Amino acid sequence: MHAMSESEVAARLDPELAGTFGTTLPPHLPVGELTVALVREIDERISVRPGATAESTTIERSDGSALELRFHHKPSPHVILWIHGGGMFLGAARYDDALTGELAETLGVSVASVDYRLAPEHPHPEPLEDCYMALEWLSVRYDRVIVAGGSAGGGLALALALLARDRSGPAIAGVQAWYPMLDDRSDQPSATLLTHTEVWNGRLHHLAWSAYLGAGRADEYAAPARATDLGGLPPTFIDVGELDIFHDEDADYAARLAAAGVPVEFHDYPKAVHAFEAMNPDAAVSRTATARRIAWLSAALNDSTPPATEGAAQ
Repeated sequence: MHAMSESEVAARLDPELAGTFGTTLPPHLPVGELTVALVREIDERISVRPGATAESTTIERSDGSALELRFHHKPSPHVILWIHGGGMFLGAARYDDALTGELAETLGVSVASVDYRLAPEHPHPEPLEDCYMALEWLSVRYDRVIVAGGSAGGGLALALALLARDRSGPAIAGVQAWYPMLDDRSDQPSATLLTHTEVWNGRLHHLAWSAYLGAGRADEYAAPARATDLGGLPPTFIDVGELDIFHDEDADYAARLAAAGVPVEFHDYPKAVHAFEAMNPDAAVSRTATARRIAWLSAALNDSTPPATEGAAQ
């Protein structure tokens, strides 16, 4: 099985998304070995970051260091714990202030974004443990906690659900994962065929897992696709684009959740790449995805998520 070329992938792309990727990582990546420092420098240079609009709250770790939560407060007993993306080695909670603020306004609930530590300086399980600490802190202050995230953040959201279940930890009312990063093995067809995709490609994929795992081995909390028991997990929403390197691992995980009796909603968007809605929010596929995400979050916050596997084949 041979990887599709960049031109072959581009030919299959939704016309409304084509031509909107000029400020994303792949066009700026140099030939040769990638390093975390190099990719971080490029990411900082080309990315547009909104101003800091969220309120900052800190939680003290056992070693005395501070874990930041960035809040958009609303008078509601419910909260969304948002986990940012970035391949486990990029990004920061503050970069998503505009996104989390919009979620808070649309849904009328507080949204807290956790600024977890990044690999490789802090490999697995440290980022996940930060997310778990945030979950514990929120669970004693709110009646209902939804966990949501995109890309690496989506993978952490699903891993957090496994960890909370296995520790008999705080209840999670639902998990929403946008195109989550789930499998370090890269043995699904999409991981082989789509190594030259826009936004997130095979070179970045390899660098991300190497940074996150460090000298350790992947377990199910690092790579949820490795989990053998998916029973007893909270209602889950997963979506992904057809041209996303994570496509097959996400579709497989959604199907396995459904088989385990977990209420799951899965959406597969034709001709869409990783983070498509961020690249062109006005594209029809982006508007559809956003509307479905908001509808599911609203239902989960109000304890009315569908009991069956609605949307599992879309």
